[in-house]
Amino acid sequence: MENNIENIVEHLLLRNRIRNYNKKDLKLQLRVHPNFPSFQSITDTLDYFNIDNVAVEVPKSSLEQLPQDFVSIIHTDNGDEIVSVNKKNNRITLENTTLKSNVLDYSNFSSIWVPKVIAVEKEAKSSIISKKPSLFNLLLLISVASFITIFIGKTHSIPSISFFLLSITGLILSFFAVQESLGIQSQTVHQFCSSVGNTNCGDVINSTQGKLFNTISLADMGLLFFGSLVLFQLFFGFNSTLLIPTLISIPVTLYSIYSQAFVLKKWCALCIATILTTAGILAIAMTTLPFQFSYSGIYNLLAISSLFGTFYIFSREKIAENKKAKSENIDLTKFKRDEEIFEYFFKQSKVIEDTTKISNEIILGNPGSKFKIITLTNPMCGYCKEAFEAYARVLKAHGEHLQVTIRFKVSQDSPEDQARQISLRLAEIYHENGAEAFIKAYSDWFKDRTYTAWIKKYSTSINNPDHIRVLKKQAAWAETNDLFYTPASIINHTVYPTKYTYKEFFHFISALKEEHRLVKLTEENLVEV
Repeated sequence: MENNIENIVEHLLLRNRIRNYNKKDLKLQLRVHPNFPSFQSITDTLDYFNIDNVAVEVPKSSLEQLPQDFVSIIHTDNGDEIVSVNKKNNRITLENTTLKSNVLDYSNFSSIWVPKVIAVEKEAKSSIISKKPSLFNLLLLISVASFITIFIGKTHSIPSISFFLLSITGLILSFFAVQESLGIQSQTVHQFCSSVGNTNCGDVINSTQGKLFNTISLADMGLLFFGSLVLFQLFFGFNSTLLIPTLISIPVTLYSIYSQAFVLKKWCALCIATILTTAGILAIAMTTLPFQFSYSGIYNLLAISSLFGTFYIFSREKIAENKKAKSENIDLTKFKRDEEIFEYFFKQSKVIEDTTKISNEIILGNPGSKFKIITLTNPMCGYCKEAFEAYARVLKAHGEHLQVTIRFKVSQDSPEDQARQISLRLAEIYHENGAEAFIKAYSDWFKDRTYTAWIKKYSTSINNPDHIRVLKKQAAWAETNDLFYTPASIINHTVYPTKYTYKEFFHFISALKEEHRLVKLTEENLVEV
């Protein structure tokens, strides 16, 4: 189960077209969770990425009403197991499971089903190219237009067009295979690989059997092969030189088939599609191109292939190094997020006895909650952006169980001070339009912190005397308690340790909230006794 939990969550998100998360960070957040692997580790990670989710226990009779894809638990001979579930055509397909048969009817599934469910809301389909203008989209369009112009400018026949289209197809398939080898999964690859029988693209692509010099994989060779074919045709056309790489591909293709059939005894849908594409290219080349080679053609092929290969290998190594660094960071982050270590630093941190409410200040979440967070912030503070994002994330996940008080530490000397004016306007927005409007306005400020643009959108402060008095009291409170820096967070009288960043804030607030709840239950039980 431990080895599959990331795949289970990834499967759930891909099936529901959810992409607003970093895939590498997803694995990190799951791995460093103190209860990994568990339902809680999944829901807390989804909360961390602001992915709306629900974790409920349902009656077995409601199976048909559940969404098409969800995460649940089944009984196995080795104990309970978390699995990803897909409902389709009155059949249940279980993925990432140790069961020998992973396709069941409703009756057989119900007999082993523990009806606890994690589900997310399916997002609408999105375009590959963003509708918003960006440098990437502009360069992509220019590149595509340029290649189309170069291709149209040459004389073509049906075999040459077919050869080129198959080369493009092979390049796309190889790109997806390289993505899989780097651990960068996509919904397209996932659906394609799982649609053809009992295939496992990841196991085949990442096997050591298909590596040259223990570094260049079959996926790499496929991308180099098809990429070289495409570039050569764009610049030098369809000629006999293309026979050279095409013939070289024969032993590589045969080895791929052999390793899948007899060594790994597993098939890869992407690899099969690539083999068929290569076979098509070979058939066209052998039947239409004469065996006549020129030194200039061979030189051009070597130049194109070496330049493309150098660029690709350099890029791939950089991506692999970055992935390795992220992987090594898991252990460090896990150590840093150890709750016992945090508890030690938290107990050593400064205690603020005076957390008395200041009349008319901004309180988010549940004002009646006994779990209190007081934040000291300043709009001009760069680090306050990360802190406020952490507060917003905590409020979205646990808002009904805690309260967050916003206190501004801004200059009181100049009425025209920008931080002071922004703070006053934010107070007005909160009291006039509510907590959500305040969160949006402060979030908009942190997007680029341009005073004139923000004021143009939200208008200037009317300098309400009540709000000015609140700012003065907040500044005096901060000075009295020797809080000279922002951001600062006081969690039930204790200052959040400065040794920790606000990237860990969500994680520890969840733990402290649970501890607070248990203490409260214990106190209530003692009172009853």
